[in-house]
Amino acid sequence: MLGKGGVGKSTVAAALALAKREQGARVLCIELDAPGGTSSALGEALTTPGALVHSRSGVVLTYFDGAAALSEYLRRKVHLGRLTDVVLEHPLYAAFVQAAPGVRELLAIGKVRDELVLQKRWDVVVVDGGASGSALEHLRMPGAAAHAFRRGRVQREARRVHGVLADPKTTSIHVVATAEEMPILEAAETSRRIRYELGLPLGRVIVNRCLSPAPEGVEACLSRLEHTPGSAGLVTAARRALGWERIQERAIQRLERACGLVALRLPRLVTDGFGVNELRTLGRLLVEGT
Repeated sequence: MLGKGGVGKSTVAAALALAKREQGARVLCIELDAPGGTSSALGEALTTPGALVHSRSGVVLTYFDGAAALSEYLRRKVHLGRLTDVVLEHPLYAAFVQAAPGVRELLAIGKVRDELVLQKRWDVVVVDGGASGSALEHLRMPGAAAHAFRRGRVQREARRVHGVLADPKTTSIHVVATAEEMPILEAAETSRRIRYELGLPLGRVIVNRCLSPAPEGVEACLSRLEHTPGSAGLVTAARRALGWERIQERAIQRLERACGLVALRLPRLVTDGFGVNELRTLGRLLVEGT
């Protein structure tokens, strides 16, 4: 799941993971870089990168941090013996991790591939990729590294990871937006980059928090109400709601034209608290639409 911050992509990821689990699948839900919305939506807190947490819903949760993945790689693959801790704790190592372009992203997305392909214990892996810019960097790095390195271990691993990401039988990259100008523009650009720049399989474009369509004949009803004493406030509020619906429709149509896809609409849920029942409502729509 990718999308601009604040559009509800973590909630959508949690809803999809829950729906798949309730269909009987073994589901792992991964957050990249830092834990937050997805694990919180499923009622859990993640504290250790790579640790598997079994939620009460049955969805297994974890998060992958690029720096931690690099440390793990050095411990398992580069045999430094007793020097390992010295290297990892050195200030120059910390500076390298922060400065080296794409190293953390490559290793973090490699961990996703390991869970999906190598572990063979999950039927479905749902990834909350974070904000669009960071998520696109995670998706870009395997292909870039496979192209940059002509041979060797890095080239082989990057090529394998890119192969999994680029396989439409394995991977679908969904983009989440809300029907507002900036999220719509970012979703359109993100979708374009996924499909044409990165050559990866674009799944669904999901518009979250959509207003319900107005009932048929509402305009005629409002016209009659305008002449009813005491109904001015109701008519004003209803026409304002209709105006917002028209703005929403124009935004969604703009996104659909840009992507060449029909958007999957998720409703705005009016509730005192957002919990498992609301996730189930969204999850049913996601499973039907994806």
